[in-house]
Amino acid sequence: MKIKYVQLESEAFLTDMDFNAMTLEQRGAYFTLILLLYCNNGKCQLDIPVLSKLSNKTPKAFEKIWQNISKKFQTRGGVIKHKRVTKELTRARKFIQAKSKAGLKGADKRWHSHSTVIAKETKGNVIEKESKNSSYSNTTEQSSAVSTSVRPRPDKDTQIQALHFNEALKSIINPRNQSDRTCFCNITSWLMAGCATGKFNEQIFGRALDYAKEASLGRNPAAVFISLLKKELDYRPKAIKAGQL
Repeated sequence: MKIKYVQLESEAFLTDMDFNAMTLEQRGAYFTLILLLYCNNGKCQLDIPVLSKLSNKTPKAFEKIWQNISKKFQTRGGVIKHKRVTKELTRARKFIQAKSKAGLKGADKRWHSHSTVIAKETKGNVIEKESKNSSYSNTTEQSSAVSTSVRPRPDKDTQIQALHFNEALKSIINPRNQSDRTCFCNITSWLMAGCATGKFNEQIFGRALDYAKEASLGRNPAAVFISLLKKELDYRPKAIKAGQL
């Protein structure tokens, strides 16, 4: 899991006696290593030539600086770690996982609610049709329509993929208004429903994102994207009503 954002407590640096005792040169190298660890999942190799280039110093100069700041790090087997960096990365991962679980739970609830609404609407339409015609054939059609209207619910993996797809889609084609956001949610729900019924497999999300990247080059990316989905995947916008993730 790539962590892009962490909490940085500036007061922790300014009140650290060791940090205060460092020269500006040492502080720069120390802070550079801290950022490197955050970018590298909490660890990096103790490679003096590489780290010296990163710090814009000669290997000899950096090695001298390292002797003064090395006590702030944990070094074992040629690998550098930092206790506070490890702590903050762990906290960030737990936060992301909690958000992901909450989003998945919400998506599952909305999906269930959405399927129930479709079933009720279909049932109401069939009953109305039956009352007008009063025939056995229409009664048979009613039973069939109601049974097929309740879509199978997607599994957890598919729902997680759908959540990631929706976020990736918005990063490729920036929704300009609420209409675009609703449209993207409908497309995501449609793909998720297709996976649940066996119409699509899990690769469909990647394929749809490829269409989005192609559409992003157009003058109206959202419209081009929908046009591609209609052409390539037989997408029917009216098939799903405002089911948001």
